[in-house]
Amino acid sequence: MASRQLDLKQLERKAWQSFHQDGLTDVFLGLVLLSGWVSSLAGSDLLHLVLMFATLVVFALGKRFVTVPRMGLVEFGADRKAKNRKAAALLFFVVLLGVALYIVAVTNIEVLGWRPDRGSLTTLGLSLVILVIFGGIAYWMDFPRMMLLGLAFAAAFAGSRLLDSHITFLIAGALVLGWGLALLVSFVRQYPLPRRAGGHERE
Repeated sequence: MASRQLDLKQLERKAWQSFHQDGLTDVFLGLVLLSGWVSSLAGSDLLHLVLMFATLVVFALGKRFVTVPRMGLVEFGADRKAKNRKAAALLFFVVLLGVALYIVAVTNIEVLGWRPDRGSLTTLGLSLVILVIFGGIAYWMDFPRMMLLGLAFAAAFAGSRLLDSHITFLIAGALVLGWGLALLVSFVRQYPLPRRAGGHERE
């Protein structure tokens, strides 16, 4: 019985990891980084929020029309669902933190009586916060690649402050987006759409 439960957990873990081979998370976070660069050029925090919402829509549509038709709607166990809820909460926090850090980096505003300087120690501390949060997401999601994505976010943020230029968001975003699109193409090729009877692909 214990062996059977172990096998089921291993199968569930494999299904979960396959569900994230589509590269859509990478595409989503790459677009988040690029939205920071675009909105910095426009000098609009409102545009940044609009672009962030747009990236969420792209991610949701991608899962709905690319991943689910190929992988199906997988029903995971209670433990996995609990981890997913924690990971989703952390990811939502990351999005909010990303907006907050972007505003701090651009405006250098005072927060609760503290004005973050552009010194290396402050920048390092804030970058470590980003890495810790991404590390939590990587753990709860059983998604090690998230740590690399966290490094991209931390590097983009640190570079923007130390170099006083948001070109680092463009560079990091382009790299992450390119990697995500490569994974997406590989996923589509590896998992073609199921065929209906008669040999036609499912619409």
